[in-house]
Amino acid sequence: MPDSSLPRVRILRHRNDFDTVRQQGKRVASRHLALNFLRLADTDRRAGFIVPKACGNAVQRNKIKRRLREIYRHYQHQLAGDLQSVWIARRGSAEVAQADLKQEMLALYAKAGVGKAI
Repeated sequence: MPDSSLPRVRILRHRNDFDTVRQQGKRVASRHLALNFLRLADTDRRAGFIVPKACGNAVQRNKIKRRLREIYRHYQHQLAGDLQSVWIARRGSAEVAQADLKQEMLALYAKAGVGKAI
């Protein structure tokens, strides 16, 4: 069974990394989430999470980020190994149930065609 941890090196943290994925990559979206993704050769799989102020106060935004990271953590090994992804929460994502958020994330990965067997 693969390690399901999500170390800090697997999280996008720098603005230039986010900008690269958003400018050079592709985008798919749903009602509560948007996914920007880019496949970069010779890189490891990484993800970043953006929750704008329109989604609520700091407590709500942090809760959304924790929920997104947790879902990503469970499914990261089913994604392409060179995938860089940036998740952007949309207004109303704080009110969505965890199971519905998971279904939206998996549907967007499937729509993007970057999952192995999601």
